[in-house]
Amino acid sequence: MQIHFKYKGVSGFGRWYAYGYKHTHMITKQAKERLRILEFWRDFGLKATRSAFKARRSTLYGWRQIYLASGKKLESLNLGSQAPFHRRKRIVDYRLIQEIKRLRIEVCPNMGKDKIKVFLDPFCQKLGLEVLSVSKIGRIIKDRRIYHQRQKFYHNGKIKVVSRGKKQRKPDNFRPCSPGDLVEMDTIVRFDWGVKRYIVTAVDAKTRYAFSWNYQRANSQSVKDFFQKFKLVFPHQIKHLQTDNGSEFHKYFADYLKEQKTIHFWNYPGKPYRNGLVEKYNRTIQEEFIDQNSVLLEQTDEFNRKLMDWLIWYNTRRPHWSLGLISPVDYMVKNNLLSRMLWTDTLH
Repeated sequence: MQIHFKYKGVSGFGRWYAYGYKHTHMITKQAKERLRILEFWRDFGLKATRSAFKARRSTLYGWRQIYLASGKKLESLNLGSQAPFHRRKRIVDYRLIQEIKRLRIEVCPNMGKDKIKVFLDPFCQKLGLEVLSVSKIGRIIKDRRIYHQRQKFYHNGKIKVVSRGKKQRKPDNFRPCSPGDLVEMDTIVRFDWGVKRYIVTAVDAKTRYAFSWNYQRANSQSVKDFFQKFKLVFPHQIKHLQTDNGSEFHKYFADYLKEQKTIHFWNYPGKPYRNGLVEKYNRTIQEEFIDQNSVLLEQTDEFNRKLMDWLIWYNTRRPHWSLGLISPVDYMVKNNLLSRMLWTDTLH
């Protein structure tokens, strides 16, 4: 008979289960101390216990009742929540709330609390109300959730409903086991000699095989073209791809990945270290190639031709610490991972 866990696949259940288990089964120092006091009370009586531990009679009886009701489980004596049963609520005149809503929603969408105070002070003086501080205005906005939700409209005046799909993130336990299991991509923006160019980069997480290409524009068409080039030179099928949340990785590029059945992982905002391999490669290519050839950025074709020569050296000759001081191609040959190699024919 197979036993299935009914909460399998429920996002966040494991985290909440571990949190609840920790706080219901964890034995704290306070629980051990309370048990020691109860045992002292049992052996030497109430008078000696009150004198030794300064514990009130009602407190001791309460601990013993909880301990016995739980079946003598030590974790039942853990310190509970110290939050008050009745919490104070912020009382604000409804007219002030209405005025803040009017200022933040009708007059100026999401007006800041400092600017609101400029308009709110004369309003309070006129009605004889308490003048609010800037910090209190900010707390009122947060408590009442006074936020203006920006909406888009069609040409006929109807509200456009924007559906945001959930982005797929790389699982924490994901580990690339073979070439192509995970490829990281990024874009380097360079502005040198009055010329702005975009160098798209990619690195295979298993073999450290890298590829780059220079473009005049950073859009989804350019990234799609780059990925097609990378597939030609990389000798393995790409199964998973991870990028940041840049606009160039949407639209045509995202549609192309769906056609190719390549799983697209989106990195978490503000966490570039989770895309660390390509970030490290970006530093390497800038220090070892781009900085020395920045004058060629305007001549895109010439720059790319010279870049291909450097990439051939990078992938076939340059030693890598992560691979045991051998090149990516040597690593693939040594581990019988080289199925096809067309990296020398990129320009055709």
